[in-house]
Amino acid sequence: MTDSKRRLAPALPGTQGGNDAHQRRRNVGTACSACKARKLKCTGTAPCANCVKSRLDCTLDQTADKRRRGVLKRKIDQLEEKEDLLIQLVSVLRESGNRRTVPLLNLIRSNATLAEIQYYLDHQLPRSELARTPELLEVSNEVQRLQQSESRSMRRMLDAKRLSDQPLFQVPAKPWTSVFTDNDFISHLVSLWFTWFHPFCNWVDRDRFIHDMQAGLLGAKYCSPFLVNAILAYACAYSDYPEAYAVPGDLSSKGTQYYEEAKRLLEKEEGRITLPTVQGIGVLWARACMMGQDRQRWIYRSQLAYSADELFKNRSVLASKANEDALRMARVINNTSWGLFNSATTHALFHQKTPIIKPPPHLPSFPPVNHEANQDEWQPYPTQAETSPSHTTCLFNELCHLNLITYDISNYYFQQEAPHSRSQMEQKTFEFHNRLRGWTDRLPECLQTGNSIKVPHVLCLHMYHHAILITLYAFHKTPNHENITPTQAQSICLSSARSIGQCMQIYRASWGLDPMPMFIIQWIKAALLTLLEHLDDPENREAFIILCIAAKAFSRRFEKTKPLLRSLQDTAREMKISLPVEADPLFAELEGQRLPRLVGIKDETSDQASSDV
Repeated sequence: MTDSKRRLAPALPGTQGGNDAHQRRRNVGTACSACKARKLKCTGTAPCANCVKSRLDCTLDQTADKRRRGVLKRKIDQLEEKEDLLIQLVSVLRESGNRRTVPLLNLIRSNATLAEIQYYLDHQLPRSELARTPELLEVSNEVQRLQQSESRSMRRMLDAKRLSDQPLFQVPAKPWTSVFTDNDFISHLVSLWFTWFHPFCNWVDRDRFIHDMQAGLLGAKYCSPFLVNAILAYACAYSDYPEAYAVPGDLSSKGTQYYEEAKRLLEKEEGRITLPTVQGIGVLWARACMMGQDRQRWIYRSQLAYSADELFKNRSVLASKANEDALRMARVINNTSWGLFNSATTHALFHQKTPIIKPPPHLPSFPPVNHEANQDEWQPYPTQAETSPSHTTCLFNELCHLNLITYDISNYYFQQEAPHSRSQMEQKTFEFHNRLRGWTDRLPECLQTGNSIKVPHVLCLHMYHHAILITLYAFHKTPNHENITPTQAQSICLSSARSIGQCMQIYRASWGLDPMPMFIIQWIKAALLTLLEHLDDPENREAFIILCIAAKAFSRRFEKTKPLLRSLQDTAREMKISLPVEADPLFAELEGQRLPRLVGIKDETSDQASSDV
């Protein structure tokens, strides 16, 4: 039988036989610059054979290799380099006893970029000191080497996040906006707004708004192009997608395109008072406050005060009708009025003004609180994490009661009248404090701090309560009072400031610092000012550092908050207070123009002064 596997004769020398196929020249994706210029075949190595033979400098740009295999190899190499840097950072923070590693950790906690980490290592840690900490020196060199590729890496990370992005609400772009008509991006922004801003600043009926927006019919009762564009303009502050920027990389340009569209649509309303119009003015007012646009803020403030009052008058007419649609609209208007009252009162307290919106005549009537298994859920979008009971209705109810107290506080202390006597102020302070204590005692179990807080807006509620106490007792820190001593007032303020720091620590550990609502910065500012003169106490010092980390994170996302740390540093210098060394890197890039000294609540005399920070 003939052998079916017939042996082949060996290949002749010099021919391309199978046994020496490995000797064939491998395909090279890109040539070095010298071989390209001389039009020679390059070996694809650095240095290549031609450059070695000719004794030339060999420069090889691997990124010029556009083949799929080359792209994947570079991506793997860069990921490995990032992994090495991460391992080194972890090793330094774990093993090094040098006190400089603690400031580095705090800088990382504030969502620092590689460029900021490098700036700290270069400017705050001189080479002479780095030499005494070899681990940090190695990390510094690695950061410097990887810094150039960070923008490309961030772009790839954003692309990966975008592929896995599943918005909570799928809504159409048309016919609501003509700025950018990608449904996925609009759904992304709407989901961000209802996740991070709306639960605490609740004056838009989410379910009815989403229903009408999904229907895509102009003339809807609970949705309008103006309201949609106002929401998109605000929501861009929470997005890292390129479409959120009107000018690439410019924080102050985020949402500008939607803001201009919203202003144009508001002009077309020509003074008509509808539910979506009033709600949209409220959103534009909140955005102007966030962006530090003082002129626009005052314009929307006046428009909101008038239109909210007119809207509530319509509520009484609707409530008198028997049909279900009218009663539903009356309930929504009622909640909108209270939601706008809450936000206006919160704003007035920290800008030392009387609130622009009065409380509606009667306490709100809410549907029964639902604590059953099918109640509304909250998810930290865009993270695909577990959902938690939202308790939004419970929070809204209690926030209304809390702001009735705050409304009276603001009207008493900030009205433009002759100053009250010391005894009158002390009596009122005791009265307000007792009302605040009663509010705390009556909180439902789902909103109490003793339980594990699983949604950020409940933390916001407690931070706000402590900020009210700081404001209330700041008037009694001077020795001019009879029954409330400066020591007592200071003790209450410091305790509340530390509590705000503890809440921020929980917030950072649970959801990170990127998606924080903008209004929290006012409470952080009040706490920082309170703690500044008492940093010798370890607990105060720790809370101060935690809040500085949060303020630094705010400055990376919200342009208006950038001067806060600079002003805090200048204030400390004027008062000859040494800031904690653990916070040094948070102030590292603040050597620009000096800003006015930060002032306490009792020293601020104008809304403009507080809006500067």
